[in-house]
Amino acid sequence: MTSETALTKVQTAVLGFVREELGRGRSPTIREIAEHFGQRTTSSAHLHVRNLERAGFLKRGYGHRSIELVREKTHGLRLLGTVAAGSPIEAVEQQELIEVGTQYQNDDHYVLRVRGDSMIEDCIADGDYVVVRKQQTCVNGDLVVARLDGDVTLKRFYREKRRIRLQPANRTMKPIYCRDVAIEGVVVGVHRVMG
Repeated sequence: MTSETALTKVQTAVLGFVREELGRGRSPTIREIAEHFGQRTTSSAHLHVRNLERAGFLKRGYGHRSIELVREKTHGLRLLGTVAAGSPIEAVEQQELIEVGTQYQNDDHYVLRVRGDSMIEDCIADGDYVVVRKQQTCVNGDLVVARLDGDVTLKRFYREKRRIRLQPANRTMKPIYCRDVAIEGVVVGVHRVMG
C-alpha cells in the first residue's frame, strides 16, 4: 500500500469523504463523490477512485454502492475511561486498548468513551470513542475534555469577557459557565464502533 502522504490533496480529500460516508454506514456512489466536490461529471471522481484503488486504499465490487476501504493498519490507544457528553462525571481510568488509525501513534493521544448526547449535533453519539491529544491549552471553538471540580465533560470551549462557556452541541441543553477550568486535552478524532 502506498503511504497516505504520497497522495495528492484531492485524493486525500476523496479518501476522507469515502471514510466519512462509510462511517455513516453507507458506501458513496461515484456520482455522490463528484457532487460533493462540485464536479458536473463523474469522470474526475472515477479517476480518483481508480487511483486510490491502485494505491491500495480502496476496492470496488459490483453495483453503485460498492466502494470499500482496504483493511488499514490500526494502532491501539489506551482507553482512559469515560467522558460525559452531558453533565460532568467522575473520570474512572481503565487500561483497555482501542484500535484506531495509524495517524495517532504517539503517547500524546488517548481514547475516551462518550457517555451522553450533548454533542450529537457534532456527530458524536453516546458510545462513540473520542481520540484526545493531551494538552492544557486550547483556542475558542476547540472541542475539549474539561475538568471541573474533579469531574470531566466534553464540550466546545469559548473564553468570554469574565467567564468561560463550555458549549454543548445539542439545542436542548444549556452551556456550562465557569470562571476557571482545567483543559485535559483537545479532541482530534471520533471513532465509532459499528456493531
